[in-house]
Amino acid sequence: MKNKMYLIWILLAGLCGTVLRGTSLLYGYEAETGLPVKEYFPATALAVLTAVVVVAAVLLGRHNNKKRRGWSFEEMFGGMPAFFRGICMLCGLGTACICGLGVYRLPDQIVEQTTTYGDQVILPGMLIVAATMIMWVLGILSGLGMFVLAVRQRKGKQATKWTGLCATIPIFWCCLDLIMVYHENSGNPVLSDYSYMLLMIIAIMTAFYSIGSFLYSAKSAAGRWFAAAGIAVYLAFVNAGGAIMWMLRSNTDLTMAKWLGTGNALRMGTAILIGIYLLVQFANTLWKKELLKRPGQPATKE
Repeated sequence: MKNKMYLIWILLAGLCGTVLRGTSLLYGYEAETGLPVKEYFPATALAVLTAVVVVAAVLLGRHNNKKRRGWSFEEMFGGMPAFFRGICMLCGLGTACICGLGVYRLPDQIVEQTTTYGDQVILPGMLIVAATMIMWVLGILSGLGMFVLAVRQRKGKQATKWTGLCATIPIFWCCLDLIMVYHENSGNPVLSDYSYMLLMIIAIMTAFYSIGSFLYSAKSAAGRWFAAAGIAVYLAFVNAGGAIMWMLRSNTDLTMAKWLGTGNALRMGTAILIGIYLLVQFANTLWKKELLKRPGQPATKE
C-alpha cells in the first residue's frame, strides 16, 4: 500500500507541476520584454514543489533500498507482465522514430541556431552540426535499446552483456543532450526556460544508470533507481505537460515561441515517451509482490 501511495504521490505532484508550468508559460512573462514577471506565484510554487519532490524522492528511495538491498536485475525488473512490456516496447520504438525525425529535420535545427550580427549571417560550426547529428543517432540507438531491454524483461529471461549495453547507451545520449541544451540556451538570461529540461535529462540519465547498476551489483542501486525514476517521471510531466497546456491555451503564433523550436519539440516528444517508459518500469518495480528465490533463502513477500 505504501508503494502504491508513493506512485500516486508522484503522479499527483506531476499533475500539479504541469498546471504550474503551463500557467507560468502562459502568464509568467512580461509582454514587452519577454522576461519573467517578478515574484510570480506559480513559478515560485513550481520551484518549491520541485525541491520538495527531489528531497522526498531521495528519502523514499533510501527506504525502498533497505527492503531491496542485494537484489539482482532479474529480481528487480524481470517477470514484467506482457501488457507492461508491450507499452515499454512501443515507447522504445517511438523514441527511436522521433530521434530519426531529428536526423531528418537536422537542416531546420541548423537554421534555428543561425544568428545574425549586423548584416552577417553566422551559421553554427561543423562541430555543433556533428554533435547534433550524433545526439539524434544516439537517441535512435537508445530507443532500440529500450525496446530490447523491455523484451528481455519477460519471466525467466536472464540478463546478458547486451542488457547492460541497452541500459548504457541512453546515458551517453543524455550526456550529449545535456551539453546541447546548455549550448543552445547559453545566451538565454531566463534560467527557468531550460532549467527544468536540464533537470529532467539528468534524472533520466541517472535512472538508466541505476538500471545498469543492478547488472554490476553496485551499492544502493535500488535507492538510486526509485529516487531517479520518480523524479524523472515528475519532471517529464512538468516539461512535456506544461508545454502541451501552454500550446492548447495559447492564442499566439506557436512558431514565434522563443524556446520551442524543432529540437525542443522533438525533445518534448521523447520526454513523453521516456516518461511513460520509466513510469511503467517504476510501477512494475514498486508493485512487485514476490522476491525471486535465491540460493539458501526462501522467497519473501514485500
